[in-house]
Amino acid sequence: MAKAKWMAILTALFVTAGGAAQAQTSYKIGYLPSTVGQALTQAWKAGIERTVKNQPNVSLQSLDAQMKAEIQVTMMDDFINQGYNAIILQPIDAAALTASVKKAEGKGIHVITLNTDTMLPHAACVTMDDEGAGAMVGESIGKALGGKGNVAILQSPPGAQAGVEREKGFRNAMAKNYPGIKIVGAQNAAWNKDKAIEIMNSFLQVNKELDAVFAVNDNMAEGAMIAAEAAGRLAKVQIWGFNGQKSTLALIEQGKITGTAYTNAYNQGATAAQYVLDLLSGAKKKGGKTEIITVPPFAATKATVAQIKAEDRW
Repeated sequence: MAKAKWMAILTALFVTAGGAAQAQTSYKIGYLPSTVGQALTQAWKAGIERTVKNQPNVSLQSLDAQMKAEIQVTMMDDFINQGYNAIILQPIDAAALTASVKKAEGKGIHVITLNTDTMLPHAACVTMDDEGAGAMVGESIGKALGGKGNVAILQSPPGAQAGVEREKGFRNAMAKNYPGIKIVGAQNAAWNKDKAIEIMNSFLQVNKELDAVFAVNDNMAEGAMIAAEAAGRLAKVQIWGFNGQKSTLALIEQGKITGTAYTNAYNQGATAAQYVLDLLSGAKKKGGKTEIITVPPFAATKATVAQIKAEDRW
């Protein structure tokens, strides 16, 4: 009887020790956006950090790809070679990063993409509703113009699938519901405010009547606003952006930008991080295809922007 009792104690000690060892397993998560210098990527990082900060066995490393796909590929290799357990990635170019994602997943590393998906299956993609939100912007501009007028598009780089989908949704809404509105120009402004100023100046010079501009991110919308204001034509041109960064929301409140497709980027980053934690803990299992998690947009205009709380402004 004494022997049985002693064996039970030993068994309990073994199970406890094993559980403690399991709890102390350390995990490394890599965060690799297109660049760390944008409000959106900083907000994603903040959401990720908030989610993992109470996990003592989880470390987070962020790298800056400087908007260059070749640098991002090299950094992916670094994360893979250093044995990271998961990577949260915003691919600069979907095609260029597909092989890197495949390599990481082949090594048992969970890959969660943000906004831009890649071409082969991985754990998940946490994305804004790019096409749907683009259509929402198209509907807003179409109604405001009464179905007639000239509009232009400030595009993303060709390999940025998120920008491609935003433009697709916008164009589809125009073609379907507002055939009287003409798209008079569309040019890649590389997500960049200064480049957008340059291109918007060109749009304004070529088109004596330009009624609206859809910029597929807020940085470019702010550039379009600066150019239109300098040309004395801001009051006559509706300008819509996409993402909903704090500086753009302030410009909407001032009446200088018409609207933006707002997404709570803190929550988007937090959603990606929680998905990673669930995979690492075993609470969630990967399927045979990429799980798509879509964050719904909100049309932020002067009439609605006050609904976005201060703590949700990034």
